[in-house]
Order: sequence, then C-alpha cells, then structure tokens
Amino acid sequence: MQFKFYYLKEESRVFDRTELLTFFQANSNISIENVGLDRHYIYHHPILNFDARFILSNKGVIPNAVHLNPRYLDVNFRVEFDITLPTYFAELVLDIAEEIAKRFKFVVYNESYEDVIAFRKMTLAKTFEIWKNAYKNKNEDEIAKYSRIDPTSLAQIYNYILRKPKLEVLLDKNKIKISDYFFMRTDRLRTAFACVKWDGYSSFIIPPSVDILLFDDPKYRKYIKMSELVGKCEKLLKTIDGYGNLKIVDIKAAAKLRKILIKTNFAPLTAELKEIKLSEILDI
Repeated sequence: MQFKFYYLKEESRVFDRTELLTFFQANSNISIENVGLDRHYIYHHPILNFDARFILSNKGVIPNAVHLNPRYLDVNFRVEFDITLPTYFAELVLDIAEEIAKRFKFVVYNESYEDVIAFRKMTLAKTFEIWKNAYKNKNEDEIAKYSRIDPTSLAQIYNYILRKPKLEVLLDKNKIKISDYFFMRTDRLRTAFACVKWDGYSSFIIPPSVDILLFDDPKYRKYIKMSELVGKCEKLLKTIDGYGNLKIVDIKAAAKLRKILIKTNFAPLTAELKEIKLSEILDI
C-alpha cells in the first residue's frame, strides 16, 4: 500500500514544469520514467535502499476533490511511498517534498484531511505514522513477518549508517574501527537487537542504540548486554566531541576493557538469537 499526498495551487493550475524537471535532474538519486501518459520521478536512496515516487499525471486523481476549497486547484502532481517505510525514511522524502512546495507555492492534501493545508513536514510525518499504524492493525499477518526496533532507536541507527562514510574519512580507520551494526532476534518476539562486534584489541566506535556487544575473541567469545557493560565500564567509554552520542574505546582503554570482559561473569542471554537483515526490521 502507498501513502499518498497531493499538491494543489491557489487559483491556478499553472506552474513551471521545466523548472520542476530541472529540480529533479539536479538530484543524482532521482531517475525519470514515463508510465503511460504520466511521468514518474523516482527517488532511490543509494545507501538506505528505498524508493519514493513524485508523479506528474495526465489528469487529476485527487479523491474527494469536489469537497475541497475551490480556491485551490489540482496541479496533477502527487507523492507516493510505501506505507511500511520507517518514519526516518519518510522524513527524508518529505524534505524533498517540502522544497518543492516552497519553490512552487504548493499546498497539500491527504485523504484524512478535511481540506487542503499548508505544507508542514511534521504534520505530514504524523499523518504518515497514523496511516502506518492503521495499516499494521489491519494487516497483522504481514507485519508479524518483520522484526521491530522502536522509531527513535531505528532513526539513530540509520543516521549513523549515513554518517559512517564521513566518519571513515574524518577518523583514521586504520587506528579506529568504525563499527558496523548487525542485528539479531529471537523467534519468540518481534523485538530486534542492534549489535556490534569487537575483536578485543582494537580501538573502536560504539554507535548509538546498541543493545549487545559481541566480544569476538576465539577463547572468550561471548554476547554482552550493552546496558550491563556500560554499568561496569562506563569510564572506559569516551564521548567523541562533535559527534553526538557516539562513544569510543581508545587503544589504552581497549586493554582494560578486554581484561574486564574476560574476568567478569556477565549475565548470559536468556534466549537463542539468530542474525537478521536490517531490511527485515520495521519501526511498527
């Protein structure tokens, strides 16, 4: 199912379509496809791997258009993206949609509104979340196939993934391991856990919203809950100035942390976990 909203303009259907084309051509993540008499501007995020469509139609498709304020006219232009996308993804699309609305003085309409409204990113994001949760409630069997991480934590995870290439440039990745996430879950619950792996020797980054550290030493391999580790080793985890909620274990702290992890009897995980893909995780 697609979440949709529609652009309209006050007292005119006219806008500069060539300017709109130029706007989309300037974005390397947007391709153009003709579908029948419609033109689809397809946004594909190269890192997060999701799509959204900005569709310029040959005719009006706004539902209930006759009930809207007649001052605002359909310009046959709408935005669509999958109803199950994480809200973090939706907000990236809304950033583009907002720029379009400002540039061409568009207002917007969604089927849940009584009338057209000015473009407000947070209003549309909230509308999307309402529709998404309604979809979840009506399609439990579909949603149950996916794991879940709460929206705030998942947003922090995606934000780190997007920042990681820049971190690799700004920090010396030969001296500091810029950690990758991996994800795990149990068969009994939809809850997914964000994990990172540490070899026991390197200086390394601890990204935000990590639930489990895998101490990947051949002799002492163990999974450790991050909350328990922080409780015992918080002084060894340093905040990187200017990088928000990222933590680093520097090379001096790494030796101390290794000793603690070897000697401490951390609580064992109470369920068997299996690794899953990030694409198998939703925020609902």
